[in-house]
Amino acid sequence: MSAPAPEVLRLERVGKRYPMGDTVVDALVDASFTLREGEFMAILGPSGSGKSTLMHILGFLDSPSTGQVFFDGCPVASLSERQRAHVRAEKIGFVFQAFNLLPRLTVRANVALPLSYHGSPPADAEARIDRALALVDMTHRAHHRPGELSGGQRQRVAIARALVNEPRILLADEPTGNLDTKTAAAILDLFKELNRLGRTIVVVTHSSEIAGHFRRQLHVRDGRVTEGGAA
Repeated sequence: MSAPAPEVLRLERVGKRYPMGDTVVDALVDASFTLREGEFMAILGPSGSGKSTLMHILGFLDSPSTGQVFFDGCPVASLSERQRAHVRAEKIGFVFQAFNLLPRLTVRANVALPLSYHGSPPADAEARIDRALALVDMTHRAHHRPGELSGGQRQRVAIARALVNEPRILLADEPTGNLDTKTAAAILDLFKELNRLGRTIVVVTHSSEIAGHFRRQLHVRDGRVTEGGAA
């Protein structure tokens, strides 16, 4: 029996509470699970279920009210804000529904942005950009601007930008939400290929059809996380 893949993220009884006037809302309640290297996982839930709160905690964009989050076995609460920002920039690639590309920059310049978040770009910056563009089949569009691209092409560029730092996890929030059915299928195929190449991928979605493409599913409802079925 083979040993389990290395642990990347672990949540232990994580909760998140928000004050709302005179009341307190439990957006996340006692969430516990482990994400391992090479997983292909969907987080599924309707609007208001708590899945966005969970995504923010997974991406270090927010901190839990209770419980602990571990990254590579290290408790995230023990990291300074600067250290968290470094992990977020170097180890987690984000893909958003709205693409979030800068319209005045070329495709290549958009993809290059994360390489300079913490000072000077690395010595192999150009090679990293080339690799990221090749992975999403956008090398031929490197000198175009976002306004000259289709929705699917813009999402491919956004994925390349997320990959350029060669992160441990690719975290995508409703990445097919602004795409037609055919283009969404192509983006899902791209995620499958990236996972086949070893990338750890987590996609947040409200669509059970999209979630059905993933080997592992977590279901979020009323702030509670349960393990779902496999595709």
